[in-house]
Amino acid sequence: MSTHPTKKVKLEDLPQCPYGSKCYRKNPAHFNEYSHSDCISTSVTPKVVTTDTNKTLPVCPFGATCYRKNLLHFAQYSHPFDLLNPDVDSSDEEEIKQTNKKNEIINDDKKRKKESEEEVDGDKTEEYDSNDESVYDVKLEKTFSKMTDDEKRLMIERAFELKEKLQEKLKKTREETEKRKKEIEELQHKISEGVLLMEGEEEILKGTKVKYFELFPERNCKQGSAAELHFRLAESQFYRLLSGYTTAKVTKVEYVCNPILINKFNQAREELKKKRGEEYSYPVLAFHGTAVTNIQPICENGFKVPGQEGFTHATDTGYYGRGAYFSEYPGFSMGYIKGSTKLLLCQILQGKVYHCTQLILGSALIDGYDSHCSPSKQELIIFRSDHILPQYIVHYKLDAGEFKYAATGATKEAIKKKLAKIGKLYKKAVATKDKKIFTGYNFAFIGQMADTPLAIEALVKRFGGHVCKNTVPFGGTIMTTGLFVNGYAATVPFDPPNIIICSIAEYEATTPSTELQAYKNMNYYVFYREDFLYDSIIEGTVKTLEDYVHD
Repeated sequence: MSTHPTKKVKLEDLPQCPYGSKCYRKNPAHFNEYSHSDCISTSVTPKVVTTDTNKTLPVCPFGATCYRKNLLHFAQYSHPFDLLNPDVDSSDEEEIKQTNKKNEIINDDKKRKKESEEEVDGDKTEEYDSNDESVYDVKLEKTFSKMTDDEKRLMIERAFELKEKLQEKLKKTREETEKRKKEIEELQHKISEGVLLMEGEEEILKGTKVKYFELFPERNCKQGSAAELHFRLAESQFYRLLSGYTTAKVTKVEYVCNPILINKFNQAREELKKKRGEEYSYPVLAFHGTAVTNIQPICENGFKVPGQEGFTHATDTGYYGRGAYFSEYPGFSMGYIKGSTKLLLCQILQGKVYHCTQLILGSALIDGYDSHCSPSKQELIIFRSDHILPQYIVHYKLDAGEFKYAATGATKEAIKKKLAKIGKLYKKAVATKDKKIFTGYNFAFIGQMADTPLAIEALVKRFGGHVCKNTVPFGGTIMTTGLFVNGYAATVPFDPPNIIICSIAEYEATTPSTELQAYKNMNYYVFYREDFLYDSIIEGTVKTLEDYVHD
């Protein structure tokens, strides 16, 4: 049996596809049914529908059955639902219904916009927000098939307008981020290359002694000043990735110049450059949160990483490796300190980083890599002490309120002169009329105050405060209920203070007193001067605690 080939249809006999050679459809049947030449004859010119706005759109040949999803297509072509039944004309009643429906949608849209800008009892309504990108998806899914061509085009125009606004906003955000990042990199480069030095720093770098330079925010812009450059670098890094602590303010920065650690770090950087290439040798600025008592030893002797001789402390076994942990996010490092407002800001060499995807408790450095990072990349783990250079001690305070420039004139000598006349200040406080300004404040006192303990306690109570009466048994450790000593339950309850007043003699003593050391053992690291109590009473309001911290 023989078969005859199917008779081919001539190209010129096929109806013209309205999209011509630019048609994007991939269905073979479509190409067999329509011609796709660029020459469109008048015989295949699509029908034209006139809209209420006197705008004309060509009719899509597929009408209501069109399956295309490109929004621009619906903005360019009409899709009447009666295309499959061209002999049926819409009645006047139907036109009125369509017009009323369109007017209702437009009025409803205006009403929703107005309501979205109003507040009811201080709370914003949950109505449609024209700036909310997701609303278009919902509206498209639920009502697009029932919209008129004008309504579809209006919605599409709004969608593109919103898209342009979002893109512009994103562009500005990226530009600001890149600008700040570039500024930090320039500052860091100047410092690392030794372009600017603090006064006397050149001589210090030739020796072995550690020098701390105190830096404060200044109103006057001293362009080219090394002090301002260091402060701005540390301050910018603190604010750049600060989250969760919107009211935190940098009050002071200590620039640490340790010649020995600087030389070791520079040598390690050169080794890394030869091993991995220059792109891997650039340091990263990252924060490290630790107890205040650890900061000075770290600045003077460097970090001790787990496994290194002299390493004695570890928070845990190391979720992502047994190394020293850092974070570019200051808020993350703040979670590891208690009772303190100081963070170390260090230069660290990451080299080639191994990105952890799961916990690798206590693991050593993965072969072929120089450091690890956590799955979120918020934690950086360094395994060599010479890859870490402690460079700044950032002092900050929370709930700072309005920013104020620090009064750098309040030197230690001026404070000592003030405390030398503390008796007069105390007598003035005693003569002040009672006012409950210390409600909720629990005080503890260490050392000799201006009067006897009973007299100080009576004064604190007059102004609404409470004095904690903790004893120091068992060799100088303050005991809390639930602890055990030599197998016996401790019976001394601990009354936790939130303000510890310490005399300057006790705080500056070569050997700390038993009571002072006991509080430090309980992770209390911030102690305040006696004049805080009297100044607050005299002025009738609680003074800023940070102004009375023992440094």
